[in-house]
Amino acid sequence: MLRTKLMTAILAGTLASGAIGGSVAAYAKNRDAPTDEAAVMANAKVSMAEAMATAEQAVGGKAVGSGIEDQDGTVYLEVQVLKGGTRHKVLIDPQSGKVVKTVTADNEQNENGHEGDDD
Repeated sequence: MLRTKLMTAILAGTLASGAIGGSVAAYAKNRDAPTDEAAVMANAKVSMAEAMATAEQAVGGKAVGSGIEDQDGTVYLEVQVLKGGTRHKVLIDPQSGKVVKTVTADNEQNENGHEGDDD
């Protein structure tokens, strides 16, 4: 019984500290700070499903992936759309639901000037 109460208290403390620390990270304008994707989605006025539908309509293809994109402290919903064998990256504003930017995979370059993902 004591063990169950102790584990419950430890779990509650861990969750509380993670929630507080995570929400701070979501609003950090520092490029080195991680983006808390759960906090971004909790505060978004647009669901990922709505962002995917918007991106599919904008490109005229089929959504094949989604995620969160942080560009210099500004956070967007990212949807990968495939049309005619070409992958398009569509950035959606999480508050308005409007398309902010669309690029093809061939034209996308990361911060180092190399094509592909930012990893």
